[in-house]
Amino acid sequence: MGLVVRQSILNTIISYVGVVIGYINLLYLYPKMLAPEQVGLLRTLQDSAILFAPFAQFGISMTIQRYFPYFGKDQRQAGSFISLMMLMALAGFGAFFIVFSIFKTRIASYFEVNAADFVGYIHLTAWLTLILLLTAVLEAYSRALLKAVVPSLLREVVIRFLLAVLIIIYFQGLITFDQFITSTLVAYLACLVMLIGYLMSTGDFQLTWKFPTMDSQTSREMIRYSLFGFAGTAGMIIIGKMDSLMVSGLMGLAANAIYTTSFYMATVIEIPKRAMSQVAMPLISRAFEKNDMTEIKTLYHKTALNQFIIGLLLLVGIAANLENLYALMPRSDVYAAGYMVVLVVGVGKLVDMLFGPSSEIIVLSKYYWFNLVLIIFLAVMTVVLNNLLIPEYGIVGAAYGAALSLILFNAAKFVFLWAKMGLQPFTFAFAKVIVIGAIGWGVHLAIPKMDEVLLDMVLRSGAITLVFSSLILLAKVSPEANGLVRRVLGVGL
Repeated sequence: MGLVVRQSILNTIISYVGVVIGYINLLYLYPKMLAPEQVGLLRTLQDSAILFAPFAQFGISMTIQRYFPYFGKDQRQAGSFISLMMLMALAGFGAFFIVFSIFKTRIASYFEVNAADFVGYIHLTAWLTLILLLTAVLEAYSRALLKAVVPSLLREVVIRFLLAVLIIIYFQGLITFDQFITSTLVAYLACLVMLIGYLMSTGDFQLTWKFPTMDSQTSREMIRYSLFGFAGTAGMIIIGKMDSLMVSGLMGLAANAIYTTSFYMATVIEIPKRAMSQVAMPLISRAFEKNDMTEIKTLYHKTALNQFIIGLLLLVGIAANLENLYALMPRSDVYAAGYMVVLVVGVGKLVDMLFGPSSEIIVLSKYYWFNLVLIIFLAVMTVVLNNLLIPEYGIVGAAYGAALSLILFNAAKFVFLWAKMGLQPFTFAFAKVIVIGAIGWGVHLAIPKMDEVLLDMVLRSGAITLVFSSLILLAKVSPEANGLVRRVLGVGL
């Protein structure tokens, strides 16, 4: 768990630096320097590429995580393995591009009524998909090498910084809006080039035409696993991104700007989950290789508990400061319509963190097929719920659909892991965390509202964090948290 803690801390720090930049972008620069329709167009372009990337990838990222321990025992073998994966990724994109070209007109027709401006940029979606596809493959390779920090830095910090620079350049009138949109693709491409440069500098990116030798049974297993991984990843992206695209198609680009901005405010809660899961996943894979179920159970419990602690603190902090956050935003009268979106999605994200790395355990086990079945079912349900709820409740309906999908998805995984593998992450420590979270909310209610917004945010957040963190340490809920304090501060708790 030491490696998980160290790299998770670094990844979490990087993620929150990225969050600060992302908040500046989405909560200040974009509302101030772009019209809501322009923000919605940019987010629709990004989300459509994120949605399409798994369909072009065909589960290669998951295949890398599962099979790298077998084929990457030294740098020469690692080079052969990643060469094969990159070739498969390019072949997958070729197939995707053909299908995309055939159905591009039909896809565009979905946006013609309420989001017509996006239709003129839909061709850029395919090229952004290629960039995100290659980036995802190399990020998975980096995680398999237990080198997740630099990819996290590029994804969370560098790309957001580059987008901030581009929006300021546009606002100064140095480029047109068309050039700004095109330049965003260049920014993503620059991060891909930097990632390749990093892997080359470590000697881990050595492309070759000599691919790993494997028997026919192993080849069939890899292909089958890739297909399952493809369907599973695609389903998860549908669950996570289809709501944004459907808001654009059913309500317009301005509504999507409000929805995605509010959604992003809530996703801060899940950053610890992404950071810890990225590091825990290769360790879970290696534990399965050794058939070490005790280690898997330990990783399951500790990851879930620590994710939940941080996630609950963040949800309480965001809910307590939500009015302040909107008050600081340009065009707050427009974007405050997403208030309930933040709360509803936030609860869904917290539940997702509560159940820990359940998806990773299932995907890396012999029961990986179950994740696929469940994800496909929930992806279909997400589309159906959005079609029903968005026309009735608007952007809050999309939030209800997203949260409900996450809750049902995690409940089903929990039951399956408990029934099939005897694994469940919960102990009495989780109940302690809930009580401490309630006390933290009570602290918020006890603090009178101040006229100065920034001062109110600082004092309110500081008081909640101090009380919550102190109680977590004093109650000794998380041995990892207490151990970290001992190492950093030299204080025994």
